[in-house]
Amino acid sequence: MTDTLNLSSLVRLSVTDPEKGASAVIALNPPIAARWMLLAIVVALGTVMAYLLPLMSGAEEGLPTPITAAMLQGAMNLAAVALVSGVGRMFGGQGTFEDALLLVGWLQVIMLGLQAVQLVVLMILPPFASLVMVASVALFFWLLSGFICALHGFKSRLSVLLATLGTLFIAAFVFSLILIMLGFEMPGMQDV
Repeated sequence: MTDTLNLSSLVRLSVTDPEKGASAVIALNPPIAARWMLLAIVVALGTVMAYLLPLMSGAEEGLPTPITAAMLQGAMNLAAVALVSGVGRMFGGQGTFEDALLLVGWLQVIMLGLQAVQLVVLMILPPFASLVMVASVALFFWLLSGFICALHGFKSRLSVLLATLGTLFIAAFVFSLILIMLGFEMPGMQDV
């Protein structure tokens, strides 16, 4: 029971003050194997959640196979870990890959909770599901910028947010090119 209360307190702290929440998560200092397991679990659960929304709305046609979806989600999470640690260090940060791995996993735990809320809202009050999605995107950037500040010791969340948006734009462009070179088609490209 205490672990559940600690987990909910940690989620609350992370949402209300991402820098303090991230520092508390880092202070837990789990072994590296636990950090990798956390990432594997959130990728698996994220894949399940990614299938539930389209299945519930009847838009399951065109979904990739679950293995492909899990591999893509795993690759994107690993890219996020590498970018959070690597780009942060390029700008003078002190964070490690291991702590970035932990924080990206923790961020995904919180986002999975929001996806669950979105599923419930979609079933009960469908018109409000898009509001939950917008709130999720805003919360994602709020958490990510705070986590990066805590990881690397940065002081300006606005600078971190702008650098993050620029990095995400460049990374999405590069990732799209790689997927196209590997033979994956972007949605809607076959109609062009």
